[in-house]
Amino acid sequence: MARRKSRTAQVGGHLRENWQLVVLLVLLAATFLLGGGSRGDILSLIILRPLAVICLGLGLYGLTRRDWHGYRLPLAVMGAIIALILLHLIPLPPFLWTNIPGREIVVRAGELAGLDGVWRPISMVPYRGWNSFYAMLVPAAVMVLAVQVPVRQHRVLLYLMLGAVLLAALAGIAQAGSGFSPATYPYRVTNIGSPVGLFANRNHFAALMCIAIPAFALIASRAREPRKALTIGLSGAGTLIAFLMIFATGSRGGLGFGVVALLCGWAIWQARPRPIKRRKVGPQWIAPAVGIAFALVLTVCMAVIFDRADALERISTSDVAEENRFAVWRVTAAHMWQYMPLGSGIGSFVEIFKIHEPDAMLGFGYWNHAHNDWLEWLLEGGIPGAILMLFAVWAWLRGTLYLWRRRHSGEYNVQLGLLGASTILILGLWSFVDYPLRVPSLVSLAAVAAVWMTAPRVIKASSSRDD
Repeated sequence: MARRKSRTAQVGGHLRENWQLVVLLVLLAATFLLGGGSRGDILSLIILRPLAVICLGLGLYGLTRRDWHGYRLPLAVMGAIIALILLHLIPLPPFLWTNIPGREIVVRAGELAGLDGVWRPISMVPYRGWNSFYAMLVPAAVMVLAVQVPVRQHRVLLYLMLGAVLLAALAGIAQAGSGFSPATYPYRVTNIGSPVGLFANRNHFAALMCIAIPAFALIASRAREPRKALTIGLSGAGTLIAFLMIFATGSRGGLGFGVVALLCGWAIWQARPRPIKRRKVGPQWIAPAVGIAFALVLTVCMAVIFDRADALERISTSDVAEENRFAVWRVTAAHMWQYMPLGSGIGSFVEIFKIHEPDAMLGFGYWNHAHNDWLEWLLEGGIPGAILMLFAVWAWLRGTLYLWRRRHSGEYNVQLGLLGASTILILGLWSFVDYPLRVPSLVSLAAVAAVWMTAPRVIKASSSRDD
């Protein structure tokens, strides 16, 4: 009885000392299970967003000056994004907002409705701006908690991400195996007929698979005896699964950025520590046997997927929506200057595009995003948004260059930083043709990746102070 009480006390003490990690793991798990769609009317957000607010409150309570000083760059970028959204939602007196470029249609509508003289914010569609603000609370909570977790414990976050990758892949296989039954899809508005895993969109599922490729490279590069062969074999199998799942979705972006992911994985592999020759212990047949069994299971699963999915046809042909994407970009680029310098307001794309949409594109559907987040952010955020984007790109380049210069150090935190840089690179490039960073689970991964990129500088600065 005394031993049981002692063990319980030890577990309780461990949880108290590492409560930030526990809270972060719960929040990240929730983002993967409940945050796979970008729409603001997804029912699961009723659970996810309040949970994020609670976690953010806990994170801010535990945040120290040292945490802020070490990770001030990613925290400042996150804070600036939220601040810009809030600035667009502050009501302004009529003599101010009526003189902001592009508001003529709002002024005219107010006059016709007898609502002239009303205070209005910069955003032309305030309720969508508030949705953007609530959406940003999820990655903000993740980042605030992540900066408080010691880097040596971030390995757990990596394993959680790979667990989510495996779960998403199994969900995609189940969707294909059921004949793409609607009951196997987690979201109502989705790509029926394609494996989407835990997501609503097949492209976002493919984005997660791309991120998994350099993550598996990191796991393989740190493999040690006696399980080195087994670890490398399983990592290679995981990479193969990721690529096959990308191919099964029929996502052209997935195939293109999958090549980028491979290059990132190669860079992480090259940054591995020098191998130490050790005597092999234990039976040597285990790794090949596991590899063969895994390959057989993989072959069966992929046969089911490719029998059910029209991946080859989707890759080789284009649909109307994809062809119209270029037209959306042209219309957005042509009319965004009307709203400069402040932009049309964060989250206002849907209504703004309806104002300028050509007659030839009219139909029963609507464009929820520009499918080019860089362009959409320029339209909505104006010059302040452009400055913020340039600053974020500079911060990424600065951090990546620092990590690249230290790539031969063999340090785990440098390799983890390169994985973070790879994650942001993949999602940033993908944002030129889609909107992956509007998905709670993917933007939360980006928040963790930003912390991983910054961690090596923090560790080095801390070591210098200790010396």
